Amino acid sequence: MVIFEDCRVPKLNRIGAEGEGFKIAMAGLDGGRLNIGACSIGAAKACLTLAREHVATRKQFGNAIANFQATQFKLADMATDLAAARLMIRNAAAMLDAKHPEATMYCAMAKRFATDAGFAICNEALQLHGGYGYLKDYPVERFLRDSRVHQILEGTNEIMRVIVSRALLSGSFLD
Repeated sequence: MVIFEDCRVPKLNRIGAEGEGFKIAMAGLDGGRLNIGACSIGAAKACLTLAREHVATRKQFGNAIANFQATQFKLADMATDLAAARLMIRNAAAMLDAKHPEATMYCAMAKRFATDAGFAICNEALQLHGGYGYLKDYPVERFLRDSRVHQILEGTNEIMRVIVSRALLSGSFLD
C-alpha cells in the first residue's frame, strides 16, 4: 500500500492538466486488464500441463485415468477454453494498440473471459489431481489460489460485465 499524506507535488512534476488524474488513471486500466487476463492464461496453461502429466501416470482400476473418457472430455474442454481466452486477449490487445474506439469494451470482455476461464481450468486441474491437488506440495493448489484473485483485480468481473453491457446498450459492439 502506498499512502501520501500532506504530499505536495510541484506543477512541473504533474502528469497532465489539473483535474485529469482520474481520466489518466482510467486510461491505464485497459492494459492492466489485459495483463491480468494474460496472467490467468499462464496459470491455466501451467495447470493444464500439470493435469495432463498427472492423469497420464495416475492409475485407477489398473488404468491410467487419462484413458477414461470423462477425463479426456475435461482435458479437451480445458484446452478449448484456454485457446479461446488466448484469442480474446490477443484480439483485445490488437484493438488497444490500434486505439480502436471499442477497445475498452473488448479489454473488459477479454479480462472477464480469460480470468473466469483461467480459474475454471485451474479448478478442473485440481479436480483431476484429486486430493493431491489440494496439497501445497503440488503447484496446482497455488495456481488455483492465485488465479482466483484475477477475477477481482483491475476491476471485478461484475464491473467488466457493466462495461460491456453499457457499450451494448449504447449501440456499440460488433458493428
